[in-house]
Amino acid sequence: MPAVSQTASAVDLALEGGRSLRDYIGILQRRFKLIIAVFAAVALLGAVVAFTLPAVYRSTATILIKEQEIPQEFVRSTVTSLADERIQVISQQVMTRATLLELVDRYGLYGNARQRETSEEILDRMRRDIKLTLIGAENANRQGGKSTIAFSLAYDSEVAANAQKIVNELVTLYLNENVKNRQRKAAETTSFLDEELVRVTTRISELEQLLADFKQRNQGRTPDLGSSNLFASERVASDVQRLEREITFIEERKLQLESQLADTKPAAPVLSGGGAILEPEDRLKVLQLQLTTQTGSLSDDHPDVKRTRREIAKLKVETGLQGDATDRDAKLTELKAQLSVLRQKYSDDHPDVQRLKRTLGVIEQAVKSGEAADGSGDTLRKPRKPDNPAFLTLKAQIEGVTAQLASMRNEREEMRLRARLLDSRVSVTPEIEREYLEITRDLDSSRVRFRELREKQMQAQLSEQLERDRKAERFTLIEPPVFPERPNRPNRVMILMLGLVLGLLGGLGAAALREALDQTVHSARDVMRTLQVPVLAMLPKPPSPVRAARRTKALILSAGVAMIGVVCIVAALHAFYMPIDVAWYGMLRRLGI
Repeated sequence: MPAVSQTASAVDLALEGGRSLRDYIGILQRRFKLIIAVFAAVALLGAVVAFTLPAVYRSTATILIKEQEIPQEFVRSTVTSLADERIQVISQQVMTRATLLELVDRYGLYGNARQRETSEEILDRMRRDIKLTLIGAENANRQGGKSTIAFSLAYDSEVAANAQKIVNELVTLYLNENVKNRQRKAAETTSFLDEELVRVTTRISELEQLLADFKQRNQGRTPDLGSSNLFASERVASDVQRLEREITFIEERKLQLESQLADTKPAAPVLSGGGAILEPEDRLKVLQLQLTTQTGSLSDDHPDVKRTRREIAKLKVETGLQGDATDRDAKLTELKAQLSVLRQKYSDDHPDVQRLKRTLGVIEQAVKSGEAADGSGDTLRKPRKPDNPAFLTLKAQIEGVTAQLASMRNEREEMRLRARLLDSRVSVTPEIEREYLEITRDLDSSRVRFRELREKQMQAQLSEQLERDRKAERFTLIEPPVFPERPNRPNRVMILMLGLVLGLLGGLGAAALREALDQTVHSARDVMRTLQVPVLAMLPKPPSPVRAARRTKALILSAGVAMIGVVCIVAALHAFYMPIDVAWYGMLRRLGI
């Protein structure tokens, strides 16, 4: 009995000890093929899923909600809704059936799906592919704690170019809708205030007409007529006296200006460089004397004589003065002397003689026409426009003073008539104050309402102009959509890694399940569990060439599968995540090598 109890105790102790590391190694060796098969199947399924899923590209644009440029204290906008609310409203306006279908047709989106799906399904799919994300910032003045300062628009498509184009279209639609909504709200506010202002203005006109009719019926009997007439009469009398004094002062001023004008020449010489510049008439006389001197000593073809004659001709045209009688007589005498000399040398048919005859005829004709015009030796002189700045200034001042005098005299006459009218009024105020006060009270309240509406109308007009000039709060594109170079999903590397992990876990799970269902005896522990007797000794298996060959083949197969798995993982990382050389140099840099 003691021996049997000791044996049972040894068996229980062996069973309670659990599996050892040797047992687990044995299980792995027995179920290695199953583990490899399950691992390869799951990993292959993951690879198939990773590489068969279509690539989806995402293009994103960020729009900033820019604050109003002009401070709110100066111009307040009539659009007071929150930014996130307006973004949601714009989203509903943009995501309409017509707009989305027009985009689908324009860019040929969902080409294969359109053949088997309805328009509503295509629209739902497109709405899911459009991503709107609000970007907020902490705001202590808002109950929610955050205020929207920007938002991003994104679109997922299997074609990278379509993703960028659709986001561009969406950005344009959002920006345009925001501008149109704000301008429409501002215009509606202005229109409403305009209508209210017209209504109040009509009411004021009616009350004013009623008050005018009341005063017409009760002329001279209004409550405030006596004191107002007396005050107005005193004020008009004071104004008349003031005007009398001002008129006297201005008349004296006009006399002084006329005296100064009489002493000022219309064309006084102007000083330049310390010397006086002669007037054209004086300059003409000097040149004529100079010509006389030059003709006495120089020939007619001399350059100085020709230059002097050109200047004389130019000054004659400028001044309108063709010379005086003395100069013409001297010229005639000179020409006649020259003609006598030439006749002694040449005949009358000589060209020089003919030229002098024609010149004499012209001068004699000019002398006759000048004397017939004014009976003097000078030709008629055209009046010259005054160019003296002092003369022109005085003349302008006199004209201004004259106009001011006429205006003040007219005003004085009007004030005198008004004073006589006020003095002639004699009125007595009857007991009609109640009706008068009722009309004036309604009129005053309407005018107050008019001023309030007028101020609001001006503010609304400023706000509308602010919206038109794009100075109010607006959407600004700060990050335009770019062409997506890499797909956003699926994450092929993650799917491959998940397939490998699930394959490993599935293989181990399948081995554990197979081992739990297997009743075969594989170890001393299985013998004790089955026979309930202790194991005294274990004999090793005799060596077998077949088992050795199988073990070698299994090891080679395992190494090959492991190498293929490693190569697949490295290739996937290189193709979809990061080039191998970049990853290698990055690892070396982190290790400090």
